[in-house]
Amino acid sequence: MNPKSYLIVLCIFIFSGTYAQENGLRNSSPNFNQWYIEGNVGFTRPYNHFTQGYYTATPDFFVGELSLRYMINELFGMKAGLMYDRFTEHHNSLGTFATNQYGLGIQGVINLGRLMKFEEWTNTFNLLAHGGLGFGFLNYQNVASNDWVAKSISGLTLQARVSPRVTLSGNFAGLNNFGQRFVFDGESMNHGNLPVVFRGTFGISVSLGRNSDLHADYYVRSRHEVAMYDKLDSRLSEVESSLKTIDNEHGELNKRMDDLDSRVDGLEDEVSALQVIDANVMITHLINDGYFNIYFDFDSNSFGKIEASTINALRTYMNNNPGVTLELAGYADERGPAGYNQQLSQRRADAIAEALVNLGIDQSRLVATGRGEDLSIDSTAREVYQQSRRVTISIR
Repeated sequence: MNPKSYLIVLCIFIFSGTYAQENGLRNSSPNFNQWYIEGNVGFTRPYNHFTQGYYTATPDFFVGELSLRYMINELFGMKAGLMYDRFTEHHNSLGTFATNQYGLGIQGVINLGRLMKFEEWTNTFNLLAHGGLGFGFLNYQNVASNDWVAKSISGLTLQARVSPRVTLSGNFAGLNNFGQRFVFDGESMNHGNLPVVFRGTFGISVSLGRNSDLHADYYVRSRHEVAMYDKLDSRLSEVESSLKTIDNEHGELNKRMDDLDSRVDGLEDEVSALQVIDANVMITHLINDGYFNIYFDFDSNSFGKIEASTINALRTYMNNNPGVTLELAGYADERGPAGYNQQLSQRRADAIAEALVNLGIDQSRLVATGRGEDLSIDSTAREVYQQSRRVTISIR
């Protein structure tokens, strides 16, 4: 069924709820509780939106949500809630970060358990579907201003009733952020990928109202009410049958489009393979020509974010070329004792080798050598000393 068809069916469901209310259900006093307060905590996983080499734990703790829900009848309702997510780095990430995401969402709710007649086999378990829109902001550890976003939300909630008013729940939801300027680690700007957050939570739902033993989630209609909704179901079935007929008429066209897409995908794969070959040749020349050399501050074997990006590019190159071995040659400027400079140059070469090993490169593919003072340039200018404090990269 195409998206337009789903939209039509959704509109019919909404009309069905309105129709039932206008035929007397809303005007009579409800004999079940309609209001709920809900709280959930659990794990979160941001996806498809990080600086290269940065990533979070899978899953990451903590996510929390507090909501107020109102059921128009036992089938349809809505809820509004406050949401919170916290993202922190994985221990293998290139850098540390801590990002907090706050949000407010408004969602429609469908009681799938009643629509699927769960009452015929259980009075304990139930299933809700929910979806809607929201807004909020992200607060990054290393970005001064908040990053405001719009959200789309959808999910499923499995319920288990433990008392007349109290229900335990497990919830899985997906959120899309629109307009997010920075990636989740806050180290770089968004490059066009749609940020996605998956959430798995456990929580509790408490019904509010005068009825202590009955509420909307588990309410079962009388025979008269069921007969009326059966008529509505019949109308829905007729509409769905018409939609299927429309889909069948477009089936042949969809089949031809799929065949064309398959041919285009095959051509894209061939072009991508050629691009990878050309890119590997170019990167090999750049490495051997010194463009991937890594430079250090005076009397230091530590490197910063720019150098980390270079190391990450080397990791990608070596993964794409499993037969390559890199030679890492460390140097120091001529200031200080020669023996100390020899040790410093070795520490610099070892630091780059260790960073690559931590990124998954086998130690046997790396040769780290300290070559002491760099005397290749006859000058004592400060900028020349900076060029001497380096590790050169070459391919064996």
